[in-house]
Amino acid sequence: MVTICLYYGEREWDGPHSLIDMLKVPEELRMVVNDYKMNLIQVRDSENLSFHNEEVQTVFEICRNIYKRNYKKIEDVYQDKEFSSELGVVIGAITESQKLVNQALESKGGRMNMCTALEEMKKESEKRGEIRGEIKGRILTYFEVGVSPEKIAKKMNFTVKEVEKVLKENGVLHLA
Repeated sequence: MVTICLYYGEREWDGPHSLIDMLKVPEELRMVVNDYKMNLIQVRDSENLSFHNEEVQTVFEICRNIYKRNYKKIEDVYQDKEFSSELGVVIGAITESQKLVNQALESKGGRMNMCTALEEMKKESEKRGEIRGEIKGRILTYFEVGVSPEKIAKKMNFTVKEVEKVLKENGVLHLA
C-alpha cells in the first residue's frame, strides 16, 4: 500500500507523516505496529515535480506562484494563454480565491485569460495589505499615546492576543 497526501495549503504541512505519528503507541509496541508511511506532495514546494498532464502541471505552477505572491512570473509565462473555466475554478478553490472562482464561472465560452484574473487577485491582495497596514498603524498609534493593549482590543474589536502580537512584531511590547 502506498499512501499519498496531496496538500495544497499555503502554509507548510505540520501534520503527521505516518500512522505512528497519529497514534499514541507505547515504545514497547512500536515494533509490532505497521507504520504506514505517507508520501507528502505539497503544492507550495512542488518546483521539482513534473507532470505528464499539462493542466495538472499548470495548476501546480500557478498555485505555487500565487502562494509566493510571484504574479510577475505567472504573467510572464501565461500572458497570452487561455484556460478552461474548470481549470480556473480549481486554481481558485485551491488558493481560496473566490474572485478567481467567480471569474472562471462567468467566463464566456468556457475559456478565460489567467493573467486578467490574476491581475484582479493581485489588486485584491494589495487592498487587503493596505487595510492590514492601516489597522497596524492604528494599534501602534494608540499604544504610543498610552492606551493599554486591553483597551485597544476592546476599542478595535480584536482580542488582546491579536493586539499584543502586532505590538510584539513591531518591537514596542516586550512580554516575559
